[in-house]
Amino acid sequence: MNSTANWWRAEVDWTAPAGRLLQKFLVALPVDRAFHLTVYGSAPLQLTVDRQLLSGDVDLFSDDDEDLSGLIAAAGLDKSQGGLHLEFGFELSFRTSPRWRQRAKVVTLANVTLAFPHPIDILIGKLDRLEPKDLQAFRRVRELTGHPTAEELQHELQNAVDLFRPAFDDDSPNRYPENTRRLWREFFGQEIDVRRDIIEPAIARRKLGYGEPPPDYKSTLGR
Repeated sequence: MNSTANWWRAEVDWTAPAGRLLQKFLVALPVDRAFHLTVYGSAPLQLTVDRQLLSGDVDLFSDDDEDLSGLIAAAGLDKSQGGLHLEFGFELSFRTSPRWRQRAKVVTLANVTLAFPHPIDILIGKLDRLEPKDLQAFRRVRELTGHPTAEELQHELQNAVDLFRPAFDDDSPNRYPENTRRLWREFFGQEIDVRRDIIEPAIARRKLGYGEPPPDYKSTLGR
């Protein structure tokens, strides 16, 4: 299996629409303190893979959970201005692999440090909704990079197995299991058994890491 990090060039195109918007925000920030921000949603794909992957907003959160809405509004870059705008969120809004920070592209400009997550982590986050534009992002990334393969994505989802836990809120069900099955059919042209191919291998690996013998699924199925 190819290393996930090896197929991403991680060069930021600051001339893309999202890049120009971010630069307007950066120069409007106070200069008397440091900022640590993460760009998520579709913008990192536009900035580092394909500038044609457009979106109506650029999602951003502060790594210390600061509410950025006031700073965004003061810069005149919020939704009320119309057109491409900044949308603030929190790290909890970015549901993806626990490995995302270690492979993100980090750029420091003056007093601002910006993190751009790896495309695989952006794509995993899109499984929460998997709207037509999200499927298009999967297709475009693979057209340009050859990745992710089914094997790579399956392995990454095993490492992010907690995404498949039941939802806390009954009014907002966990869509990861069904959307993963749909992605495999529509993107890879295959079927996947989420429990057998993702959850059970991840649990077995986790138990092995704890020093416990992995469960004998074959015997269980036989019974």
